[in-house]
Amino acid sequence: MNRELLSLSGLLLGLVVLMAPGCARLHLEEGQAAFDELRYQDAIHHFGSAVQREPNPEAYRKLAESHALINEPEQAAAAYALLINQPEATDDDRVSYASMLFQQARYAEAEIILNDVSQRNPGNEVVAALRQSAVLAQDRTRDTTAFEVQAMETGELRAAFAPYRFGNTLYFTGAMERSGARDPYTDLSYTDLYQMPVTGGMPQLVPGINGPYHDGMATISPDGSRMIFTRSTHAPEKAGKLLLDEASVNNTTIYYARKGVEKWETILEIGLSDEQNMYAHPMLSPDGTTLYFASDRPGGRGGMDLWSISRNGDTWVFPPVNLGPNVNSVGDDIFPNLKGNDTLFFASDAQITLGGLDILYSVRQDDGSWGTPVHLDYPLNSQSDDFSIVFNEDGKSGFMSSDRFGYDRLMTFEIIDRPLLVRGIVVDSETGEPIDRATVDLLDAEDGGAISLISDSEGAFELNLPHGRSFRAEATMDTYFAENVIIETPSDPLVRELEVRIELTPTSELADDAFVSSIRAGDRFELPEIRWDYDSYRLREEAKPALSLVAEFLQNRPGIEVELRSHCDARGSDAYNQRLSEQRANSAAQYLLDLGVPQSQVFPVGVGEGELRNECSNGVPCSEAKHQENRRTEFLVVRTPNAEN
Repeated sequence: MNRELLSLSGLLLGLVVLMAPGCARLHLEEGQAAFDELRYQDAIHHFGSAVQREPNPEAYRKLAESHALINEPEQAAAAYALLINQPEATDDDRVSYASMLFQQARYAEAEIILNDVSQRNPGNEVVAALRQSAVLAQDRTRDTTAFEVQAMETGELRAAFAPYRFGNTLYFTGAMERSGARDPYTDLSYTDLYQMPVTGGMPQLVPGINGPYHDGMATISPDGSRMIFTRSTHAPEKAGKLLLDEASVNNTTIYYARKGVEKWETILEIGLSDEQNMYAHPMLSPDGTTLYFASDRPGGRGGMDLWSISRNGDTWVFPPVNLGPNVNSVGDDIFPNLKGNDTLFFASDAQITLGGLDILYSVRQDDGSWGTPVHLDYPLNSQSDDFSIVFNEDGKSGFMSSDRFGYDRLMTFEIIDRPLLVRGIVVDSETGEPIDRATVDLLDAEDGGAISLISDSEGAFELNLPHGRSFRAEATMDTYFAENVIIETPSDPLVRELEVRIELTPTSELADDAFVSSIRAGDRFELPEIRWDYDSYRLREEAKPALSLVAEFLQNRPGIEVELRSHCDARGSDAYNQRLSEQRANSAAQYLLDLGVPQSQVFPVGVGEGELRNECSNGVPCSEAKHQENRRTEFLVVRTPNAEN
């Protein structure tokens, strides 16, 4: 009897051993089918069952990806940890593992993994960005004073994100836990577009917009007559079913609607759509002439890139323009928004990040391109996805989205006002070498307050200044001409640091024999200190030492004659500025005459505003620093003793 039981037990054990690989393969196949259909919870069940029966690198990989796609970074990291110990693991698996560690703020562990990958693949841009992020994140997360953030109440909505403010109404995208049609990706209802007062309240469906599938991410024209939004691509000829691409992903299209009496109506495609690419997250510029959006259309750098189209009358001009390599990375760059016309906010997962998507901003440059993005501090950004920011009119507060709570939530934020850190350096204008122990005197143009600093051995100096103010910095050092620069601190409280470079010209230049022998009639040279205050012809004190050197130079070389050509900025009438420039030229010339320079060597000339150095002509808004460039006196050589003249 016992022998029979033992035999039966052995038979059953053998059957189990034989059946285990088959069961594992079955779970792997069913898991893959669920994964392809975006049923990630089912996929997790099957892939988990598969690896319990038989360790399999592809099952571990899909198990980790499934957890990641439903925002379960801890479980995803656990699966990746098992995967990377398999000989079939790839560096892509290791990078994905590091990304999941980021979302748990386990930056030191992520850095170790990324350093290992970087040694094998030093040119990988994603790895380089994540390595830099891992190092910075370990310091940035210690700063909790940059922003105040708070989750908003959105009633019965389980997910709420992508806020957009128009007047006193907040529009956003939301999804609920309810019976009926569900998104297999989130297991929630398909998203709809909602609205509520900016002060809070019960969310209401936006009338006339929402269809049977995903709708959301809206922007409104400045006059309020048109709404542009994102909608799932579906096929009316196939009973309105969702259209899926080859990867079983439902792409999205950008639509617009007109404002009716009681609802939005006349919904039409804007011209950004195809079955194989995604077009999403539209955002109009404040003047309504440019539409920014995200797309994975061909011609981009990575996954989703940021693009724009411009309006010509009532027509959008195609093809779209890519916003360029400073904004777009090899990853996803999405959810654009603008503060004014020249500051672009967006979210990226492949630039500096604390984990997942982080919010950055880029400032438009003078040539129209976008500058290097700036990462926003913790706690506005976190180890989770943080995205889709919009500002209130004060420019210091607003709304954003984050999934740091497990599901996407709307949040309010406020920027904490802190002094601006000014990092300055004083260098030799000819060699570029730093100047040690230069004196930097800072004068507050508003209240007359003064600060005096000394540059260190690297020519550097630092100080804290308030935002939105104008200061004049004068740098002096023995054997150098003094130099003045205007420091205009930005009013934007997001700007935390400002770099200032002051170049000092050696006084030895005027005594240099090679310089003197090279002077010809028609040559111009300008001393940095001969600048003028606005609407004034009184010599600044810092101009007098430079003019004294010019006087000595001319007295020792009686054959050289110069014009003192004085200029104004464009503010004021042409006639007034002509008189003012003549008075400035006379002031400088008189100072030279008082020092003993013969009148035959000095000819004062007022140029008015006729020779501006920059774009700051009549009516063009310019900074004080730009206007200062134009308020100058330069020396034009009209005669030299050289025979060829």
